Amino acid sequence: MDMKFDAYTWRARVLPVYFTAAPAVLAVAAALPEGLTLPLGGASAIVFLSFPYFMGQVASDFGKRREPALWDSWGGPPTTRFLRHDNGEVNAATRVRIHTQLRALGLRVPTADEEESDREHALVLYASAVDELRRQTRDSRRFNLLYKTNIEYGFRRNLLGLKPTGVAITTLALLVTAWSLYRGWHTDGVVPPVSLITTLLNTCIALGWLVGVRAKTVRTTAERYAQRLLEAALDLEPRT
Repeated sequence: MDMKFDAYTWRARVLPVYFTAAPAVLAVAAALPEGLTLPLGGASAIVFLSFPYFMGQVASDFGKRREPALWDSWGGPPTTRFLRHDNGEVNAATRVRIHTQLRALGLRVPTADEEESDREHALVLYASAVDELRRQTRDSRRFNLLYKTNIEYGFRRNLLGLKPTGVAITTLALLVTAWSLYRGWHTDGVVPPVSLITTLLNTCIALGWLVGVRAKTVRTTAERYAQRLLEAALDLEPRT
């Protein structure tokens, strides 16, 4: 198995998984702190080397499954939507320049009349043009801003895909840390610092899931990525 841990894999796929799993680790630290100090030897290395790769793929799958419903609620994928002649979210003059550049790259772009007469076919052509743009802008050094924006979008999309799981884990973990906090205070009359800290951290994570991980924030980054991709098209060399 070829495990590639590039910036996209770590930030867009692995970090959402760690964010999802963190409350469970905090719960263990509060309830069974001795469990975190057990000697695991070489087995731990195998687990922690394979875990990010495997769970990164899972996070990507969760995020990808959310995309179709998100796009439908937004009126279509942002990049395809921005290319439409009847779209008012992009400056009309800028869209003309982008259409001209796409044609210079050898891509089929429908005219306004063609789009109006056969909208479905026009959307297929726009989607095909976007696919080709992605193929031609994969150089992360040359198109670094686009690459960073893609990472941001992947991170937020995958977090949204994991949200039901994350909220469930965080809720259970918060109950465990709160119980550990109460048990320590009720037994010894002293607030256990580890239980207090883990309870506060899990509360913050719960708020993060509920407030920060929403379809609205994913849409913002998706549209930012679409803008960067179309801007990158203007930097490509036309076919001669």
